[in-house]
Amino acid sequence: MTSDLMTLPARSIRRASMIALASLGGCAQLPPMPQAPAVLPAAAPIASAMIAPPYRIAVGDQLAIRLPIDAELDETATVLPDGSISTSVVTRQLAAGLTLPQLDAALQRDYRKVLKHPIISVVVAKSAPEPVYILGAVDHPGVYQFDGAIPRLAQAIAVAGGLKPGANPDDIFILRHLPNGTQQFFGTKFAALQSGRDPAANVPLERADEIFVPRTAIARAYGYYNQYFQQFIATSASVNYQVNSNGTTSSIIPAH
Repeated sequence: MTSDLMTLPARSIRRASMIALASLGGCAQLPPMPQAPAVLPAAAPIASAMIAPPYRIAVGDQLAIRLPIDAELDETATVLPDGSISTSVVTRQLAAGLTLPQLDAALQRDYRKVLKHPIISVVVAKSAPEPVYILGAVDHPGVYQFDGAIPRLAQAIAVAGGLKPGANPDDIFILRHLPNGTQQFFGTKFAALQSGRDPAANVPLERADEIFVPRTAIARAYGYYNQYFQQFIATSASVNYQVNSNGTTSSIIPAH
């Protein structure tokens, strides 16, 4: 007669492993990071908070170039992957990252090669979708394309299905790609937004921001437990009892 042993010692082993992992997970804290700005760098001052920041041209935008006096030179140009545009007059002009007035001024300088007093107005005929990467403990991690304005943090997380159980809203951080080609981590106060303590914690996002939602130490420890301990304990701690012919019992531990 045999039976599997699921006894107190095995449960104690599992409990001890969880406690040890939780203590280890608690030590793996993220390094301090600056808080994400409550407004984008290009945004108007707080006194004019209702004024939207100027639109900055992005790769993939379709631009309509209009010359009111010289309409025969009107045309449409798409911002290339290197950030430039080309027209019938200009071989290459950097456009990505500029505001529309800045590009107006740059093209007016370029068109003076063929026109005495060029007047140029650039409008966005069609804007490129704005990508935001949402990773970690959300229901649907991935890359999301937003037409028009880029959402704020809470909206982006909602689009990704919201936080998973075990997500840590205290340590959500953003990897931002800066105009000079460098990257910077920003911390957030998303938990303060969830509790209603700080509406400013719903920070605005920028194009190609990468949002990372970590798990709590307990959730990480439980994941480690499932991955490394549970299967081991289920096989290694199982013991069979055998009834011998003399009426005694002996335990048989499976070989590995």
